Amino acid sequence: MKSHTSQQAMAIRKQMASFRKTLKDNVDPERAVNEKRYLKSPFKFFGVSLPFTDKMAKEFKRDNKDAGRDYVIELARALWGSEYHDEKRLGLRILQFHPEYLDLSVMPLLEEMLMQSTGWDFVDDISIHLVGTVLEKNKRVYDYLKRWSASDNFWMRRASMISQVLLFRRDKGDKKLFFGFAEKMLHENEFFVRKAIGWCIREIAKASPDEAFDFLMKIKDKASGLTLREGAKRLPVQQREMILNK
Repeated sequence: MKSHTSQQAMAIRKQMASFRKTLKDNVDPERAVNEKRYLKSPFKFFGVSLPFTDKMAKEFKRDNKDAGRDYVIELARALWGSEYHDEKRLGLRILQFHPEYLDLSVMPLLEEMLMQSTGWDFVDDISIHLVGTVLEKNKRVYDYLKRWSASDNFWMRRASMISQVLLFRRDKGDKKLFFGFAEKMLHENEFFVRKAIGWCIREIAKASPDEAFDFLMKIKDKASGLTLREGAKRLPVQQREMILNK
């Protein structure tokens, strides 16, 4: 009699083969070349669209209502280990569509995924939709963000900030912590870090425009033009002009 672990591994291999067949049946060579170039990804591509990947993930959940937490997490891990960008993305989407399984115990996996990410699309997906979901449930995730903010890996520094984007949009999250991260990163030349600072300020401005304006005024002489332009986008015209006219 096979052990539960062996049965699960066999089920995952079977599901992976089913996913692979679906992707091969819908391959788009031209899109694959263009997407690989656009994302500057080192991985292979089938060339399926993001809506198609989402459809696959939703159909998986619909057809596997009894899929347990361990199975879903390990399936996502297996997909993440693929040499195909599309399958990695599918793994992330499966996790996103199973928010009930996203808790503090998955943070080591999410951190590993972030550290292995080579582009903004994976970093943003993991940070915003997966880490952000766990963060809303458990404030101990802030300990991860603090550590990431001091990482030598600029993608991790980006993740330390944008993991709160959806919370900021709803006037939640730890804005003081973000402001501290941002001030320490104002000197950076890395585009994706500068953009992330501005993006987060812009999201804060949706619910707390005065807080966003005050912080932008505080950093306007030290921040990059990119950060200021991004951060001021949602502010009233007069405030925006005060920020941008150094």
